[in-house]
Amino acid sequence: MSIMEMPCEERYDRLYDNLMQLAAITLTLAKDQGAIDKYIELSVDVQKKMMSGFLGKAAFKMLRTISPGRAVRQLSEQFIYAMQRTHALSEIELTKVSDREAVIRINNCPAVKRFRDVVEKTGLDIDPRFMCETESIIIPEIIKEFGINAVLELEEDGCVLNAKL
Repeated sequence: MSIMEMPCEERYDRLYDNLMQLAAITLTLAKDQGAIDKYIELSVDVQKKMMSGFLGKAAFKMLRTISPGRAVRQLSEQFIYAMQRTHALSEIELTKVSDREAVIRINNCPAVKRFRDVVEKTGLDIDPRFMCETESIIIPEIIKEFGINAVLELEEDGCVLNAKL
């Protein structure tokens, strides 16, 4: 019997599918149990605690005071870098509106497509856009930690994050 090594691309695809399956199960369970608010609160809390390597909050606050334009640029670039775990760079668009405002747009979001596929295949009782709806609450709450006001608006196959210092 021959053992073959799984190609990296296939491994990534399977892991991504597994991530979307777990998200669909978790969100369906939270919705069915009336625990969406708790899910959002816990998600924000955990993600804030895991941000230590993302960008030091104290350093960012000082940079924000000294050079707001550089602070917004650095935060938006770090955010886009982190988003590449689940999105191709070609799907992410950054527009710098001013030295204190940036807009990040996700086009043809693979998470939306894969989540929709999981929901359709499994028959889970959840709207395929529900994952995005919860993220539209979670992400601005996390970014608020840096003194940035953000609004995440959903689009058909993606979203737009507007962040202002």
